[in-house]
Amino acid sequence: MKKLHHILVVAGLALGVLTACKSGPATLTGEIKDYKAAGIECMLITDSSFVQDSVDIAEDGSFTYSRDFPEGAEIWFVSEDAKGFLRLYLKNGDKQHIVLAANADSVIGRCEVIFSGDTKATEYFRAFDKDFANPTKWTPKEAAGYQSFNSFKAALESVAGKLTEQLKATGDKRFIAKEEKKLKDKILFTSFNYMRGRHQAGQPTNEDKDFLAFAESIDYNDMENAKNRLLDMYIGWYQTSHPDPTSGPGVQYFNILKQRVSNQEVINYMADMYMASYMENGADAYQSVTFEAYQHTTTNQEKIEKFKTMCANIGKLLPGNVAPDFAISDVKGNSSKFSDVVGKGKVVYIDVWATWCGPCCAEIPFMEKLVEHYAGNSKIEIISISIDEKLDKWKKKLEADKPEWQQFIVPDGFKSDLCKEYKINGIPRFMLFDKDGTIINVNAPRPSDDYIISYLNQLLK
Repeated sequence: MKKLHHILVVAGLALGVLTACKSGPATLTGEIKDYKAAGIECMLITDSSFVQDSVDIAEDGSFTYSRDFPEGAEIWFVSEDAKGFLRLYLKNGDKQHIVLAANADSVIGRCEVIFSGDTKATEYFRAFDKDFANPTKWTPKEAAGYQSFNSFKAALESVAGKLTEQLKATGDKRFIAKEEKKLKDKILFTSFNYMRGRHQAGQPTNEDKDFLAFAESIDYNDMENAKNRLLDMYIGWYQTSHPDPTSGPGVQYFNILKQRVSNQEVINYMADMYMASYMENGADAYQSVTFEAYQHTTTNQEKIEKFKTMCANIGKLLPGNVAPDFAISDVKGNSSKFSDVVGKGKVVYIDVWATWCGPCCAEIPFMEKLVEHYAGNSKIEIISISIDEKLDKWKKKLEADKPEWQQFIVPDGFKSDLCKEYKINGIPRFMLFDKDGTIINVNAPRPSDDYIISYLNQLLK
């Protein structure tokens, strides 16, 4: 028997002994075609509580899984190559069957799969992921193509209306209440893409009265609108539409936060989140003034002391400093130092990734395009460094993808000197180093960012 690993994302599910409902446990049966050709395992964790479990897979790819889910649960399956994943919903009494082609190309980020049985909630997930959460839809670039904010929002609400009908058809009150809030938040959050797109296209971002009315109608003193990132989206838009060249982005952020919000609890939450992200992404030339502005924004003295210490430790990652060194190995097992590949007369663009990281693997096609774009350019070197702890999985991925740029790996994953020296707590991370081996940016744009080529070209002049 083989094992199919997956993650059960369970909101409000106690992780101890569960009491079965009268309807009995949920049962999931399935068939994974060509199971030997591509494995299935867990690689994704959401922000919700979760428990990890496994399923016995027969040699023919069939399986049966049964468990109590009195409050319902999201279940995520992720393919070994991280190219496809799917989620489904189960609650006690449900019986679902899936047929999945393990090595099929993913469609809109989800595996091709056939569902049958008690699948209304699962079908809602599929519709939501395809028509609303699809990363290729409702993008800032697409949003900027609408004639007005109202036309963009109307298109959003039209799709959301159909999803709401499908959601209510599930008849599951708990599921409906939970997903209705997610859908509402998604509409509000995505609405800001209209102005993000206009900004990226070089168009005015503060002239659409309907958008301005929408942005100002949201209660930013409500902690929920801080936690769902609506307030962060608002501040981001305000920064782009009211630029202040006299101070750094962090100072601007805190000034807008204090001007727009009076709830000190919300201010503390947002200020702490901003500083945590700022520290995680590495230092920049505005570190001193950013921390000073933070001190005058939050009332959380414990966090002030924490970030004060972090600022002192992270100063060596400021632009212009010599890149901290660490050990690396190539695919043949040859050991060397990072200093052996930087400071050799070229700008070096680094991708820190892992095979188990879905967002990392999603960047690979864009990395390929970037490498192709700069093929033959002697001024830049593009390198990937994996933090995989399983060497065989890394090698297997490289054998399958056959990347045409240098590949290295570091030992010990997030405990590696690479992650310690560069304060890497999450991936993917992209970094840039100058031709003399000094730091340009330890939180560089991603290959998928629209402006990556123009950004790099400026450095290569």
